[in-house]
Amino acid sequence: MAGNNSEADEETPKQLSLSEGEVAVLESYLEQWDSMSGQERNVVWEDATTEARLKASAMDVKLLRSTENGCRTTERRRRTPKLPINLGRKWTYWSVVESLRKKELLKKIEDETGVKPSETEMKNHYTCYLAKMVNSLTEKEVEEATEMAAEWNKQGVPPEVQADMAKRKSNNILWYVASEMFKKAGMWLFMLSAWKNEEGKLLVSSHDYNDEFGNGESFSKTCDWQVILPEWESYISKQFNKEVEGDAMVKKGRKDNTYTLKIGDDGLPVLPDHTEMDSDMRKAIVRAYLNWHYHPMVRGLDSSQGDCYWAAILDKCEEKHKLDSV
Repeated sequence: MAGNNSEADEETPKQLSLSEGEVAVLESYLEQWDSMSGQERNVVWEDATTEARLKASAMDVKLLRSTENGCRTTERRRRTPKLPINLGRKWTYWSVVESLRKKELLKKIEDETGVKPSETEMKNHYTCYLAKMVNSLTEKEVEEATEMAAEWNKQGVPPEVQADMAKRKSNNILWYVASEMFKKAGMWLFMLSAWKNEEGKLLVSSHDYNDEFGNGESFSKTCDWQVILPEWESYISKQFNKEVEGDAMVKKGRKDNTYTLKIGDDGLPVLPDHTEMDSDMRKAIVRAYLNWHYHPMVRGLDSSQGDCYWAAILDKCEEKHKLDSV
């Protein structure tokens, strides 16, 4: 009996003790953690633990693997939809380095692995290479990045970082806002935006996602919304103290890359080569194919009546299930 208890004790995973470096990193996130709630805390937790792992001491391989397996299981249970951005997130020396040296990092990955930034395989290498880059910093570089993070948290980020954020995140953020306001408040939104790009050029854009919610119509496609554009351009010219050039209008929106399927002689759609496409165009082609395929279920054999109303498909499936169970 005693022997069995001894073996059971040996198999029980041990609690890993944190190093002084890990404790210091986690403590630096406490204020940010206390100011957040819900899903925002998940983002803070991910940032804190990612940075803390760099300070971890060497561990027993078996113990490390058991801990990682437990973390993965817990993460699968608690996984929630990721927000497009956490506007309350504070800058750290880690995120400052990532932001300022991202182009260098992507080029290094492409040179050594052959994976391009637009390819999905990039995420398999990105975190590892970023960790190596941060670990290679000298104490002076870490100190400078930490001071820069404090300055950015207090005074805001520099123009080049703002331009990168506007380019990469603005569309997803505004779509999320429009989606949440429709679902929770029944509100329809049409938005105009203006920002400066990396060259300092003033750009203007409209954002309309109304045809993606509740089977609604697009405002920009059904109304002459550009009558208000001169007033908007006049306003932002004063705010930015810069004139709007003739080619300043930029199209943005999740449906800009819509795709029309070509139908072959056999009556089936012809799918193009996807190897040179970006992810948005691939999604557009998949969406177009699904709309073509499911139209007969919802609207009869005529598939020329626009996009498929997906809620109707669910109704048809439920109706069929009820008939089959009778």
